[in-house]
Amino acid sequence: MNTPQVDVAQLQNRDPDAWSRLLREVLATDDVAVTAVTAEPLRTAQNAPYDHPVSRYHITLAEHTDPITFIGKHTNLAEIQFYQKWSHDFPDLAAPCHYLYAHERGGWLILEDIPDDFPPLKWTPQHAEHLIEQLADLHTLYWQNPEALSRLALPHFIGGQQTTWEDLVESQPVYFEQGPGAILSEHAIHHVGGLAETFLKAANGLLVMRSLEGWPGILGESHLTAVADLLDDPVPMLEPLKNLPLTLVHGNPHSHHWRLTLFEESYLLDWHQAIIGPSVLDLVSFTEQFDLLFENGNQSRLLVRQERPLSDETMIDSYLLTMSTRLGTKFDGRAVRRAIPAARCLHVLTHWLPHFATWFAQMPNKYTWQKINRLTDEQIAETPYRAMIPFRPYLAGVFHRFLQSYKTL
Repeated sequence: MNTPQVDVAQLQNRDPDAWSRLLREVLATDDVAVTAVTAEPLRTAQNAPYDHPVSRYHITLAEHTDPITFIGKHTNLAEIQFYQKWSHDFPDLAAPCHYLYAHERGGWLILEDIPDDFPPLKWTPQHAEHLIEQLADLHTLYWQNPEALSRLALPHFIGGQQTTWEDLVESQPVYFEQGPGAILSEHAIHHVGGLAETFLKAANGLLVMRSLEGWPGILGESHLTAVADLLDDPVPMLEPLKNLPLTLVHGNPHSHHWRLTLFEESYLLDWHQAIIGPSVLDLVSFTEQFDLLFENGNQSRLLVRQERPLSDETMIDSYLLTMSTRLGTKFDGRAVRRAIPAARCLHVLTHWLPHFATWFAQMPNKYTWQKINRLTDEQIAETPYRAMIPFRPYLAGVFHRFLQSYKTL
C-alpha cells in the first residue's frame, strides 16, 4: 500500500481533483480524470456497535458511464497499524487499502469496495468451511512467534495494560457512585488487566438485569449468579486462556465482517478490535455470532439466521483439524478444545453484558418489563421493543451455552 501525497480533507470533501490525483497513483497511469464524487453513508457513530463512521464513495470518471466505488472509513489506531505494518501479510484476506491518513488516535482509510456476492444468508456448508480455514490461516501466521507479535504493537487481550483499582475508580467514578463497581473485586481487577473497564461495564449490565429480575426464558437467577461469580473471581475463566499460545486475533470475525465474491475470494473487514491473544477467542466469537445477521446490509436492524449451513461442533472440529494440519505438533488441539467453555464465558461477559447495560437502561421499571415479557411476538411487534423479538430464541441459546460452560470451569 502506498500513502499518496493527497490532502485528506480534499478527499473527504469529495474534491474531484484530489480523487483524480489519488487514482492516478493507485492505477499507475495519468489517463484518469474524475468528474464527480458522491458519498453514501453506510454507518454512523450512532449505529451500535460502531464507533467510527463509514461511507461508500461513488467516483465518476471522464468518458465512463458507470461510477467506481471505494470505502472511506474513520478508524482507530489498531486498524491503522494493521494497514500500515502488516496487512501485506494477508493479501488474500485483508481488503486492499489505497490511502491511509494517520493521527495519534487513529486515522482515515480508503479501501477497495469488495462486492458481497454471497451474503451470510446465502452461505453454503462449503462457504462456512472455507471461512473456518481462512480464520485458521490468519492464526497460523504468527502462532507462537513472540518476536513477530511484539512488532505488531497491539494490545494483549488481558496482559500489558494493568489497571489498578484506584485507577479504575478515578477514570470511571460514575460506575462506583451508582453501584456497579461494588460487584467487582480488587482481585478481579488485578487479574483482568486491560479488560478492567469492560468488566466494569459488564457489572453495570448485571446490575441492570438484576433490577429487572432477569429475562424470562433467557436470563434467570442461575445465569445472573454465574455472571456475578466470574466478575468477582475471573481466574478460573482466564487461566485456560492464558495458558494457550498467543497469535494475532481479529477480535470480532462476525458474519457481517466477511465478504465472499463470485471469484472464490473471501475478505475479512474491520480490524479495529485486533489484539494479541489465544486464537480460541476468534473461534468462539465466530461461532457464537454466526446466526446474527443484518437485514439487507442495514447495520441498525439485526436478524437471526433460521437455518445454518454447519453446526457449532462441525465448525469447531473443522477449525481444530485445519490448525493441526497447518501447525502439526506445535498445535495442541486438546488444550484449545478444553478452553472453549472459558472463551464462551468471556465472550458473554465482554459482549452481551455491556450491551445489556445500554439496551435496557431506559426500561421504566421491572413491572413494565414483566408486562412486556407476557406479550406474544405479534403484540411486541406493535411496541417500541419489537427489535428484541428475534433475539429471544437466539439469546436463550447463548445463555444456555454460557451456563453449561460456566459449570465446567
